[in-house]
Amino acid sequence: MTAPDQPAPPLPPEAVQGRLARQRRWRERALLLAPALAFGSVILTIWALVAWYVVEQPRELLAQQRHELATGVRAVAMQTEPVLRQAESALRVVDLWLLTRRGDRPLADASLLQLADGVRSSSRQLVDVVLVSPTGKLRRLQAGVEDDGASIAGTPAFDQFAGVVPEGISLGLPLRLGGRRDDGRLRLPMLMRLSRPLDDYDLVMAVVDLRRLQEAQALFAPGPPASLVMLRSDGLALARRPDVPGFIGRNLFEQFPVARRELSGDEGFFASTGAASDGHPRMGAFVTLDDFGVKLLLSDTEDAALAAHRRQRTAVLVIAAAVTLGLAVLARWLGRLQRAARLRDAALQATSNAMPLGLFRTDETGRIVYVNDSYLRVHGLRREDVAWGWTTLVQPERRDMLIQRWKHHMATGEPIDMVRKMKRADDGRLRWISVRTAPLYFDGKVAGQAGTVEDVTERGEQEKARQTLTAIFDMTPDFICQAREQGEVTYLNPAARARLGMTADAPLDGAHIANYFSAEQLELYEQFVLPEAMRAGHWRGRASVQLGAARVPMDCLIIIHRDVRGRIETLSVILRDMSEQLRAQHERERSEAMLLAVAHTARAQFLVGDTDGRVIFFNAAFEEQRRVELKDWVGRPLAELFGAQDYAARAPLIAAALAGETSRLDIASAVERDGRSFDAQYAPLRVQSGQIEGVIGIEVDVTEARREEARLRLASQTDALTQALNRAGFEEGARRLLAAPAGQHLALLYLDLDKFKPVNDQHGHPTGDALLKAVALRLRHALRPGDLVARLGGDEFAVLLPQLHEAGDAATVADKLLHVLSTPYHIGELELEIGVSIGYAVATTGAADLEDLVASADASLYEAKRAGRGRWQGGELFAKV
Repeated sequence: MTAPDQPAPPLPPEAVQGRLARQRRWRERALLLAPALAFGSVILTIWALVAWYVVEQPRELLAQQRHELATGVRAVAMQTEPVLRQAESALRVVDLWLLTRRGDRPLADASLLQLADGVRSSSRQLVDVVLVSPTGKLRRLQAGVEDDGASIAGTPAFDQFAGVVPEGISLGLPLRLGGRRDDGRLRLPMLMRLSRPLDDYDLVMAVVDLRRLQEAQALFAPGPPASLVMLRSDGLALARRPDVPGFIGRNLFEQFPVARRELSGDEGFFASTGAASDGHPRMGAFVTLDDFGVKLLLSDTEDAALAAHRRQRTAVLVIAAAVTLGLAVLARWLGRLQRAARLRDAALQATSNAMPLGLFRTDETGRIVYVNDSYLRVHGLRREDVAWGWTTLVQPERRDMLIQRWKHHMATGEPIDMVRKMKRADDGRLRWISVRTAPLYFDGKVAGQAGTVEDVTERGEQEKARQTLTAIFDMTPDFICQAREQGEVTYLNPAARARLGMTADAPLDGAHIANYFSAEQLELYEQFVLPEAMRAGHWRGRASVQLGAARVPMDCLIIIHRDVRGRIETLSVILRDMSEQLRAQHERERSEAMLLAVAHTARAQFLVGDTDGRVIFFNAAFEEQRRVELKDWVGRPLAELFGAQDYAARAPLIAAALAGETSRLDIASAVERDGRSFDAQYAPLRVQSGQIEGVIGIEVDVTEARREEARLRLASQTDALTQALNRAGFEEGARRLLAAPAGQHLALLYLDLDKFKPVNDQHGHPTGDALLKAVALRLRHALRPGDLVARLGGDEFAVLLPQLHEAGDAATVADKLLHVLSTPYHIGELELEIGVSIGYAVATTGAADLEDLVASADASLYEAKRAGRGRWQGGELFAKV
């Protein structure tokens, strides 16, 4: 075992003063360096921002350029792909038209020319279609200019077509069509071999106006010096904007193998030295149009992104250098001003510490920002605790109130002049401290207060003690008497004088303690009470005191006061009238006895438990019902008393009662074999203060009442003739089954007996009633125990089938009932035959209500009867939308 931690011994005054001096020197050094540190931090921050601007900003600008290029090339791809798709579609449409066209001269057919005109107009003159012969001769599909001498013989695109297979499409190098109608523009050709050659033509070619396509693409590309390149998947350059002589037709993958790796994939980024184009290093983004074997490359130079930044960088560096120089000059000037201010503060501090009064100053919030050494000596505080240290010296229960008043005075400038008892921080002694303040104004506003503190304990304690003791004796309702050792009374407080009928200034000449005791009590006082009080210094007990004509029971306290030499000076006797308390105690005991008698004679079961769920009390009715005795169960758990099943039913009621709520519930006993029911009510057990000390439960046996209620309810819901449910009982049961968990199939069957009225008219009502009973009996035997059977009136019956496996089961049951009820009946000596018409509706719980189900079944019954009777009709009722 280790010894308990002992508080560290206090430091000697010299050590404390030395530590405070070191702290002051450190503060002075910190204040001296504060301007340099502050301006140094500002300069460091400025140059950190400059460094970020010089180093990190270019990276962000380049990253932003990459993002813009990626976005731009995707937009260009979305503009280019529809044009190529339209050119491809034009090739296939013309090929299909020529393949399916019959006749001697299909090329002279006006519909072919209209088809080509449609391609041109729908593409806004971007796409045109021509036929190509094996020699390169072109035939325009345009009225009046079919043969204008145009030819692509000798062009790279025509030469590359030798490897095109049927159904294949080849994208070639840009070319000019030539001929008399040629406008000299470059066009991007897309060639396909005709499925069926026609005359001298075995190729069809769609051409895209390259200049218009590039103008449309330029809307989504950055301005110069950005470039946009169309590259075939094998590396062949098809187009570049702006154009570079000799670029189109070069195979970049063969010339620069690394480009094949960089441009692999559907999209991405690449870097170029510019050797293949204009010689400027570039970075760019690309997108692949897989369906056409084309890659779109959008690139830009690094200078385009960083040109403005490089111009601004020089200006930022010059400004930062100028600001740094200015801050350095300002810091030096402020340092000189601070040194002069510290010299003045040191002189004022020395003067303040030499004063005998404690001086302090606060800000407008009430926080103390300055104290002299005398202030610290008065309160016993350390200098580091002065800000709000005084709040720890006042009484805790008054601390919040005093802080609020202090803050109010400091903020409003209202001066303070008061004497307050406070505890010293160093030794814990209580001292009377005089506090005076005056407001401190700055620029016309209250900036706090300045004040003084002084220890006035010695001259204030005696006066305060006298006033306090006098106030206590004058205000207390107890009777206070002071007497000498021999018993002569020297003082009676106002309450005692009033009880004896004496005026406040009546003399006490001749008054003696013996006047207020009987002979036996006086003997007891002299032989036992007084010696015990002198030995222990006090005595406490009960006594009967003669006050006027009455003897009053009193709670008595005797205190012995001794002088410095130990001799008895005074006896203080404090008496408290116990009449009302004894009377209240008697009334309480009588009430408890009455309540106990009522509880034991009541037929209801009473149970009381504590907050821990343990038995405090239960009455005779509870003992008889549970066959237990109270003496065996006091202090034992309620759960053990009731048993697991019965306690589980009551646990929520007990928990609610302990939470302050009164709850009521019908509970079926798990102990009684005949299924007894109890009306249980549990409420919180509150004491006079309102605190919950437990739970009280009252349980009444309501078994017979519940059985009578059930019998009456059954009678009100049963048809008297057939003992089946009547309409009210059927509707209640149907609504209960419809409220089952959603998704279960159920069916409602409406039955109307055929040929019942002739039987009733011919053989009389008794026979008709017997027949109805037989029908109800057959229905019950033919159905499941959980199915509902009801007689709705006359010869109408209803059946509700819950929990069907599938909707088709309802038709099976309807067919079964049709045959069961159509079998001849033997009523006495009569053999009777009737039929039945059935209409049914199937629904799903949670998707339909009873009214919709009844309407559907009734409509189905009507259809069955209209179709000839003796049959069933029905279907599934779908949920309302």
